[in-house]
Amino acid sequence: PPALRLASSARRLCRCCLAAAALVRGRGARLLVRRAREVLELFVALAPTRVSSPVPHLSLLLHNDCRYLAHACLTLPLPYHARLDAAAAADATLVSLVEPLRALAAATLRAALHAQSAALLSTLRRAEGFVSVGEDEAAGAAAQRATHQLVRELALLRPQWCETLPRGVALSSVSRLAEAVLRPLYESLVALRHISERDSRALHKVLSFLLPACEQLLSAAARSPLDGRCEHLVPSLRRCRQLGRLLDARLAEVVAWWGEGELDAISARDLLVLLRAIWNEEALLANAREMHRALVTEAAL
Repeated sequence: PPALRLASSARRLCRCCLAAAALVRGRGARLLVRRAREVLELFVALAPTRVSSPVPHLSLLLHNDCRYLAHACLTLPLPYHARLDAAAAADATLVSLVEPLRALAAATLRAALHAQSAALLSTLRRAEGFVSVGEDEAAGAAAQRATHQLVRELALLRPQWCETLPRGVALSSVSRLAEAVLRPLYESLVALRHISERDSRALHKVLSFLLPACEQLLSAAARSPLDGRCEHLVPSLRRCRQLGRLLDARLAEVVAWWGEGELDAISARDLLVLLRAIWNEEALLANAREMHRALVTEAAL
């Protein structure tokens, strides 16, 4: 990849300049030390133009290379200091380039996250808000296609992101990408004003298919099973899990879960909207009056 070749070349040229500076004295040594700095300055200026491909992998390689070179700036001149004359040794520091390289790494990662999030969101929008997915054949087919495509795209993130970035950066990044999918999905489902029994089954199937794909992605980034920690990294994962339980439950079960605090990730307002979409007001007042009253009071605060 071009970013990787540029980083390797930049580091090699810096070493060559510093090694040559250690062999001469005076103005020549200082000139060679400056050339070492200029190599890295050129990298900062030119590397982003070489990685103009929409392929995320190249951007992530550039991010890694910038972090690597930023660390190299702290240590690269050290073996040569003792052999440089006083004037050249005073100039032989690359510390001032650490911040530009780290800034380039951060900007590259932000751009890659933005582009990848936009692509995932574009796929999610093909589900057309998940309206009447159980009642309307075309709507159900659109939701199914969008869900299957999202699962494929999430699977592709594993080699592109999890196997390229350092563990901590990978976990943080894919957590943001999973949230970029699950938050608008949750908001779309809460926005539904009527969810029939068939809709409930179809939506439950969507969540049952999509949520494990998000969990597998997070575990791949962590290089180990995360168990319950996934929900701390992706807040909307817990909300979607609880929403999925609602869609596959009887009202009496929902009342019991609410009383035991097992629906705590869903706000009172959202829970009230969902209950009214799944069950009519008369059923709620007849079979869940205490919960309904408490939710109305809390939602009004």
